[in-house]
Amino acid sequence: MRVAVIIPTKDRPEFLAEAIASARSQGHPPEEIIIVDDASATPVDAERLREAHGPAVRVIRNDESRGLAYSRNRGVEETSAEFIIHLDDDDLLAPDAIEQCCLVMQALPEAELVFFAARGFGPNAEHFNRVQPEGIRRVIDLGRGREVRPNVILFGPELFAALLKTVPIAFQRVMVSTMLWKKISELRRNVYRLAPGILSDDDARASITGPLRDSEWARYAALVCGRTALIDQPLYLQRCGNQGYSSLPANKDLHMHQGLEILNHLAEGTRRMPELAQWRSQTNDALGQAHFDAAYRRLQAGNRKEAWTYLTRAMSSGIKMKHLRLALRIGLSR
Repeated sequence: MRVAVIIPTKDRPEFLAEAIASARSQGHPPEEIIIVDDASATPVDAERLREAHGPAVRVIRNDESRGLAYSRNRGVEETSAEFIIHLDDDDLLAPDAIEQCCLVMQALPEAELVFFAARGFGPNAEHFNRVQPEGIRRVIDLGRGREVRPNVILFGPELFAALLKTVPIAFQRVMVSTMLWKKISELRRNVYRLAPGILSDDDARASITGPLRDSEWARYAALVCGRTALIDQPLYLQRCGNQGYSSLPANKDLHMHQGLEILNHLAEGTRRMPELAQWRSQTNDALGQAHFDAAYRRLQAGNRKEAWTYLTRAMSSGIKMKHLRLALRIGLSR
């Protein structure tokens, strides 16, 4: 199987060298290692990287910073490999990551793509390594996954509803055919083109920015794929050292707003695109829960006005007892 590893990067040359080395050391070597330089202040030196890491390394550059999602897709468009794995520039692949994914895809031809679990390393890895297995177990339960081989879980269409509730890192790390990645990404862009002011595919590409985009892609993958597999062993090594969005407490509000925006787009897609209509109820329920959670969060922060706004949105599709209890708390708070 011909596999490309795609590594978006920006201003992290030391980490990038480690990421490339982990891709090169695979038992099943990648045919290509495509570096997408997202307008680093000092451009990535393609010639130097090839000298250090071999001719499989290719570098392409965005003239302006376009973000992770855009850079991932640009890397896919550049590769001629049959399959792809994405790797962040500060993370690593376990030495047998590609080999294990290939073995599972060959053994389970009904699985259209393979997700794989991660283990954290670095100063803040303890929390990551504690909560990730819990998240995986929850998705397996909610998504009715079944173990078909040791540490290999097979999912059907129920995975989408599970990922509406939580998307652990394991479901953000994937080996997938290049064609299927493009198909899933095209569906996401078509949903974004429903928004006012998004007039073209290029507009849609540019609007898919900010954090949580890997978790968003996983949801669209679950919409498209009838069967997917999870390798529940750590083939991806996630650096946990406060260098990324997810590890910075200051970004919690940003994540909340981004999560709501992502669900809003998806809900609009289920309302206006016939091929997504069957998931309308599940998506609206998830959006309502996200608004309720945002209301609770804003109340905890002492912002009653925003709490009311989010609670009103949560109640728009039906009032529940938990809404009334939170409304009372907001009304009584000072």
